[in-house]
Amino acid sequence: MTIGRCVFASLFVFAVMMPVAAQAQSFNCRTAERPDEILICQSPRLRELDEIMASLYFSLRNRLYGAARAELEASQSAWLRSRIACGRDYGCIESHYRRRIRQLRNY
Repeated sequence: MTIGRCVFASLFVFAVMMPVAAQAQSFNCRTAERPDEILICQSPRLRELDEIMASLYFSLRNRLYGAARAELEASQSAWLRSRIACGRDYGCIESHYRRRIRQLRNY
C-alpha cells in the first residue's frame, strides 16, 4: 500500500469512528452554555424529549396566527424559563419536558 493510500485509509477510519455531535432539536448543542442545555445535550433521553417537544411546538405554532400564536409563544417562553431554573437537575428537566409535551398535545 502506498503512503497516500495509508494516509487516506487512516483518515477514513478516523472520520468513521469520530462521534457525531449531539444535537437537540430546539437548540444547538455546539453552543450550549447553560447547565440545563449541557445536561440535555449529554443525555440521549433528554435530547429525545427535547426533539418531541420541539416538533410538537413548531408544528402547532406554524398552524396558529394572531393572538393564539402569541399566547402559545408566551407560554413556551415561560416554560423555557422554568426549565432553565432546573439547572443540572435531571429529574426536574425530565418532568418539565413531560408536562410540556402533554400540554402541547392537548392544546
